[in-house]
Amino acid sequence: MRYLAKTRKELGFPTPFNVLGPLTNPVQPGRAVIGVNSTKLGPVMSEALQILGRRNYAVVCGDENLDEISIAGSTQVWHIDDVGQIEHYTIHPNDFGVPTHPLAAAAGSSLDANQATLTRLLSNNITEHDVAIRDFVLVNTGFLLYISGKATSMKEGADMARETLESGKVKQLLESFAQSTQQLKTALN
Repeated sequence: MRYLAKTRKELGFPTPFNVLGPLTNPVQPGRAVIGVNSTKLGPVMSEALQILGRRNYAVVCGDENLDEISIAGSTQVWHIDDVGQIEHYTIHPNDFGVPTHPLAAAAGSSLDANQATLTRLLSNNITEHDVAIRDFVLVNTGFLLYISGKATSMKEGADMARETLESGKVKQLLESFAQSTQQLKTALN
C-alpha cells in the first residue's frame, strides 16, 4: 500500500485502497477508530472488520462525508463492541462539551500557517481563529480515548485531551519524539 500512496494522493479522490488499507493493515490494535468518507461505506467497513474478528473498533463518518468526527454537526458511528455486535449511533460535538464550528473554520492553509497554528496549539497560546481547530482535535482525540477505554464517556475523553494539550504534555512528547528520531537518524548514518 505504501508504494501506491504518492499516486493515490496525486489522483485527488478516494480509491478502493482507502477502504482496503485499514482492513489489510498488519498492525491490528485491540481498539481503533477508522474514518470513511461516505455513510454508505460505514456499514460495509464495520461488517468487514467484524468478520475479521476486530472488536472495540469504531467506524466514523461526519455527515459532510468527512472521514473524521465532524465539528460542524453530526457524525455517524458504527461501533463494534467487545463481543462483536455492531451498534450504529450518531454523535455530535455537544457530546464532547464543545460547540459546533463550520468546517471551513478548521481548514488548514499553507505549510507555514499550519505550522504556526500547531505551535500555538501545543503552547496553549491559541487565537480566536484556532478555537475551531482545537475543538476538532478535542472531539477526535476524545472519541479515540473513549473507544480505547481510557475514558468512560466522550466528554471525559475530550476533557482528558484538553487537559493534556493545555498542560504542555503533548508538546513535550512531540519534542521528545522528534529528538529521538533525529538521534536514530544520526545513529543509522
